[in-house]
Order: sequence, then structure tokens, then C-alpha cells
Amino acid sequence: MDSAFFSIYAPKPIRNVLPKYGFPADVVELKTNHLYSIRQAQDIELSRDLRMAISEFAPGSEVIAAKQIWKSQGIRILPHRHPVPFAYTVCKKCQKFHYGTIPPICECGETLKPKGEFISPEDGFVAANRVSTTGEEPPKRIYASRVYFANYNEEKALLNHETTEYAVEPELRIPTSIRYSRYGWLAVVNDGYQRGFRICMTCGWAEPIQQQKVGNHENPITNKPCRATLDTYHLGHRFMTDVLEIRLSGAQFLLRKSPAMYSLMYALLDGASEELGIRRNDIDGTLYYHQFNEPPSIIIYDNVPGGAGHVERVKKNLRSVAETAFQKVDNCKCGKNTSCYNCLRNYNNQYFHDELQRGYALDILGLVLGKSVPNK
Repeated sequence: MDSAFFSIYAPKPIRNVLPKYGFPADVVELKTNHLYSIRQAQDIELSRDLRMAISEFAPGSEVIAAKQIWKSQGIRILPHRHPVPFAYTVCKKCQKFHYGTIPPICECGETLKPKGEFISPEDGFVAANRVSTTGEEPPKRIYASRVYFANYNEEKALLNHETTEYAVEPELRIPTSIRYSRYGWLAVVNDGYQRGFRICMTCGWAEPIQQQKVGNHENPITNKPCRATLDTYHLGHRFMTDVLEIRLSGAQFLLRKSPAMYSLMYALLDGASEELGIRRNDIDGTLYYHQFNEPPSIIIYDNVPGGAGHVERVKKNLRSVAETAFQKVDNCKCGKNTSCYNCLRNYNNQYFHDELQRGYALDILGLVLGKSVPNK
């Protein structure tokens, strides 16, 4: 038969395209299928994005599934593929995050001391060989610490013709410069309540250091005794996403007061969510210190794997976002020297609840927008 027939009528190869935005690129699981004596272990699949997993699946944490409580007993170690540790620290003076090669002195002049080493459990976690039934108490969680802005990937930004300059925002009354980038590095570290985790890099067994030290341990998959030594590490994950940096300048003392800037940040995040119709969990923020004694930048980032373009919309509508934020904190009935779940607080920013004050956000937004702030 004519070969031209086959070239015309032969089935075309199928090509699939997976969109980058919204699809987690770093999904890990809490392994349970090694527990043959537990009937439900073969039927459940517990997986999380790594940013969530280092908290929810951290050794010592518990997860409810199939009406049972599953406890994480370690990280998964594959042959010839051990996690690489990274040294890191946070400057005590300016709160800047450093990792990898840590300089002896921060940009602010403070002497730096390593806080510890973190490893990224990219191959997942392993469940303990015992389960318990659910009760009235919630499952235990080893909550992760704050998300830190590490820096921009300047090389990738330049390769993709992205400007590295800061643009002046003319619609705001306080001198404000902004930078939007799709290549912002952020890091989240679970420091195990500041003491880390004992981890066996041979079998993967691990526990939070706050618990009583064990003499021996067992391989969490085979349940056989393991005589390897335990090392201390924190759990961490570095990820890239879309970021919007907002730098406010001026002599106002509130701009150099961290609780005031955190209050402003969470007001802007809620304002962006309401004004632009963005799910609040899809955006988040942190502070970034360029130099000591300068106001910290507010970093708003897409909390969606790979980014989703949300913060670019915030950039284009910054004035209206600030207006909505002002109205939200102005209309709240709680005291100005505190905050509540109707204005600044939410489940995910519990770490800062004692620092957040509605009055801080209201005063700075009033300056930014040129509005008078009512004394209430």
C-alpha cells in the first residue's frame, strides 16, 4: 500500500500539556502502605504540598484518615539519595534570612551565628506502625515557623527580560516603590519549636527534640533495630513564586516598627482578597529587611504552586486595594490597640496575633492614602 496513505491516515501522537499555575510541583506523601497489619493502610493516600507537609507530616505530628490517627515517625530515605543539609540563620537585629553560605556579619552590622541546618524531605515521610482511634482532642501538629523571603533569582529574571528596577507608585502619599517578579525565592522552615528534630539519615527514623531522648530506635519501615547515630536537623523547603515587593520610605516611626508593618501587611492582604476577589489562602506575605534602620519591605506572594498572577493584579490595583483595606480596619469594632478575626487575625497568622493592632494599620493606611483617621 502507498506509504503516503499511512502518513495521512496514521493516528497522530497524543500530546498533553499540564498548566504550571495551580499544580503542586513538590507533592510528598506520608507513607502508610508498608503497614501490612493495618487494614486501612493499603487504601489511604496522604499527600501534601511540601510547604504544608513539613508541618502536617513532620515527625511527631498526627493526621486523621479513615477514622484513625496516623502518626509520622520519620522521613523517607531512598538508597543513594540522602537530603542535602543547608545552614541557615535569621539575623536577631534586622530579621533577615540567610542560608547556604552564611556571612560572618549581616548587612546591618550584626554578627551572625548559624541557627541550624535544614533538610528538605523531598521523598516524603513515613507513618509509625501503630494507629489510634479518634477522640475529642485534635491531632498533634508540629507547626512550621514563618515563611521567609530569601531573595530574587536575578539571573532567571534577566534571562526572561524582567526588569530588576523598582518603579515609583505615584498614587500614594508616602514615597513608595514597588517591584513585581515571577522569580522570588521564599523558604519555610520547621525548626521543631526551635530545637529541631533527631533524625537518622540511615533509616529515616525521627522525633522532635522536645521529647525525651530515646536510647535506640527502629527502622520505621522494617521495624528492625537500627544502630546508626541520630543527627539534629530542621525541616525546610525553598520555593519560587510570584512576588510583589512594596517599599515605603519616610521618617514616620511606625514604618520602622515591625508590629505596625505586619499589621499593615495583613490589612493589605485582606484588602486585596476583598477588592480583587482572590481567595485569601491564595496570597500571603512576609517582611524583608534590606538594611538595618530602614523600613522593612512588605513581600506579598502567590501562595499557589508556581504562582498564579494574583500579586500582579495587586500591583496594578494597589491604590484600590489600600482603600478597601482602610475601610475594613476602620469599620471594625475592636480596640485600636488590638485586633480580631474581623480585621487582621486569621488562623494562619496566629504567630503574630499578640503583635497585630488595628490602629497601626489604620494610621499607616491613613498616611498612605491621605485620609484622616478617626479617633475610635
